[in-house]
Amino acid sequence: MDSITLFSFGYWGWGSATTALVEVIDAVEASRGFAPPIFVDIRISRSVRAKGFDGQAFEKVVGPARYRWFESLGNLGIKDKGGMRIKDPAAVSDLLDLAVESRRNDHRVIFYCACEIPCNCHRREVSRLVLGAAKQRTLTLEVVEWPGGEPPAEPIELELPKAEFERAWKGAASVRIGKAMPLAEAGAIPWHSLLHVRPRGMKQFPPWRLITGPVRYKKTGWYLPVFGAYDDEPTDVANAEQLERRKEYGYEPQVVSP
Repeated sequence: MDSITLFSFGYWGWGSATTALVEVIDAVEASRGFAPPIFVDIRISRSVRAKGFDGQAFEKVVGPARYRWFESLGNLGIKDKGGMRIKDPAAVSDLLDLAVESRRNDHRVIFYCACEIPCNCHRREVSRLVLGAAKQRTLTLEVVEWPGGEPPAEPIELELPKAEFERAWKGAASVRIGKAMPLAEAGAIPWHSLLHVRPRGMKQFPPWRLITGPVRYKKTGWYLPVFGAYDDEPTDVANAEQLERRKEYGYEPQVVSP
C-alpha cells in the first residue's frame, strides 16, 4: 500500500436520492478496482431537513458495516452560532486509522457533511488536520473532493437527442444524459471539466461548449450539472480558467508524503 486516497463529499442536493447516490459511487469505485466505500459522517448533528440524511436514514441505506458517525469531527459553530471549530481535532487520528485499515481491504473512505462547496465547509479543516496526522506518521495521503481526478485535456464529447441538445443550448442548468454515457463514467467526471454536446448523428454540427462535473440524479433521471458555457475561448484557455475555479472552490487534491 504505497498511498491512501481519502475523499471528502458534500451531499447538498442528494437528500431525496440517496439510493441513486450510493449506486453511482459504488459503480465508480468498482470501475476503479475498489470495493464499495465506507462513509464517515462528520456532522455535529444528524437532525437535518434532508430526509435521506436525517438521523439514521443514510446508515440504513448503506448498512451499518459501511457507515460511521464521527460526531467528534463536527463543527461546534453549528450549535452555538460561533466560529467554525472542530469538536475534537485529535479524532482525525481515528479517521486516518479507518482509511488505512479500509484500504488494506480494498475499500476507500468518504467523509461527508452537507455543504455543497468544500472551501466553505468545515470538512476543509478536517482535511488539513488529517493531512497533518498522516505527515506525522510518514504516510502518503491524498485528500480530495469526490470523485477526484483531473479534468481531461480534451473536452468530453456527448451526443444528445435533438430536444435535449436544444434545451442545453437555451441555457438549461443541466444536461439529461439518459443512456448516452455509462453511469460509472458519468459519475467519475472531475469537477469543472469541459463538455461538448451535439445533436445525435450530427458530428459536423458545431458543439455547444459547457462546463460540468460528476453526474447527479432527480426524478427525471441522471443528468450532468452545467456550471456555465464558454463561447469563443480556445480549449486551453477554458481549461486554465476552470483549473483556477477548482483551486478557488477547493476541488484540487491535497497531498502529503514522507
